[in-house]
Amino acid sequence: MDCIRGTLLVRYLKGRRGIGKAELFGWFRQLCVCVDQYHRCRKQKQYRYLNPYSIVVSEEGKLFLLDLEAPENGAVLKQMQKPAVREGFVKPVCEIGAGGQSADIFAYGRTVQFLLAYTQGETELTRWEEMRLARMIARCTGEAGKPYADISQVLRDLPAAKNTDREKAGSRAADMRSMRRKKKLLAAACACTAVCVFTALKDNGTVSGG
Repeated sequence: MDCIRGTLLVRYLKGRRGIGKAELFGWFRQLCVCVDQYHRCRKQKQYRYLNPYSIVVSEEGKLFLLDLEAPENGAVLKQMQKPAVREGFVKPVCEIGAGGQSADIFAYGRTVQFLLAYTQGETELTRWEEMRLARMIARCTGEAGKPYADISQVLRDLPAAKNTDREKAGSRAADMRSMRRKKKLLAAACACTAVCVFTALKDNGTVSGG
């Protein structure tokens, strides 16, 4: 297994605000792929402890599953065994008897619920997205619809992020502001000498950082 430097999702969220919808939906997909890869690599063995404490956000913003077998992660495992965490993300023992991937699929649905609740007010969903996610979560948790038998089925049902009217309006407004700035710069350049134009361009240069 590779060693990835990062932060537990539960801590990452506490230290950050303003998570965009595209990033959030990207997390839903990445997490689903991680669980699917775990099942494939472990001959369909379930992860069983999927929750915000067992998900690592790398320095590049990608999601990975915590290695629960590593001795240094013992303290985190104890956190996940607390009643509040278990009640929210662990499927009741009486319902796990069905076997298959039901425990991980249940925990995945609850984790998506947690992320949506935590980012509420920051991320505006379309009605179509809300309906698709609600249906997917209900099938994951067994609250409604036909339960998923495989995590790959969840992956196929995940919706892609769509721009809301507010986001589209914001994008149009930003484009208009950019056009106005360009017109002002052009007018200023026409009114100045070549030396003044060079100085203005140098003073207004932009710097990008990684």
